[in-house]
Amino acid sequence: MLLIKNGHIKTMVGEDIESGYVLIGDDGKIVSIGKNAEETADMTVLDAEGRLVTPGCVEAHCHIGLGDLSGSDHNESTGPITPEMRAIDGINPQHEAFRNAIRGGITSVCTGPGSANIIGGTFAAIKCYGKRVDDMIIKNPVAMKIAFGENPKKNYGQNGK
Repeated sequence: MLLIKNGHIKTMVGEDIESGYVLIGDDGKIVSIGKNAEETADMTVLDAEGRLVTPGCVEAHCHIGLGDLSGSDHNESTGPITPEMRAIDGINPQHEAFRNAIRGGITSVCTGPGSANIIGGTFAAIKCYGKRVDDMIIKNPVAMKIAFGENPKKNYGQNGK
């Protein structure tokens, strides 16, 4: 269990708790929140020292985990309509962007193809931690990427392909 104590707790429902605590179970879920916590020997204790403590944030539209130095898995250049593209097939769970997201308080994302195509493919909602994509999935598919405007025009308009 993880005890985060002495934090400014944003509960997201009701009053904030000054110098409060959050107790998180071994399964990663919140067990309790309150003003005074009893520490036990089996707990890992983190003193927040008055810092803000909130639930993890969700990034609702991004492309993290797709594309790195070995290639680009977030835009398909074979044509402007590619609904068969699936984010789930290109996600690299070891991508540095996931570690950066967690450091910034983002615990889950909706990630998928970019905006180069009019219909780009499906997004997946995933956790930002895990060693296998199968263990990270929250819901797949969760959305279909559709883009209008400058990006598809740039790739497929009069001066495009």
